[in-house]
Amino acid sequence: MAAPTTKKKKTARSRSALRRQRKILRRRARNLEWKAKYRVALRALKKESDPTRLPELLRAVHSLLDRLAQRNIFHRNKAARLKSRLARQVAQRLAGAPPA
Repeated sequence: MAAPTTKKKKTARSRSALRRQRKILRRRARNLEWKAKYRVALRALKKESDPTRLPELLRAVHSLLDRLAQRNIFHRNKAARLKSRLARQVAQRLAGAPPA
């Protein structure tokens, strides 16, 4: 998915520092992939016009946020805050939507 751009930075000198740098780059790439998955799911939820599919998409986004918090990509409080805000937005959209 979203591969991080490799910028030329001051290179580490010791072997352990070089290993650490490689680990950081791998983790960053993995984290960016998870964040991209979240953004795609969020876009799908916000674009959805069918009110019957909104709860299903909201569950998918909530599940993804839980996984992001579990992997320490998002702080657990940030994930909870985003979940709460999304649930409130979906509830408002469902209340404003005509009954199907």
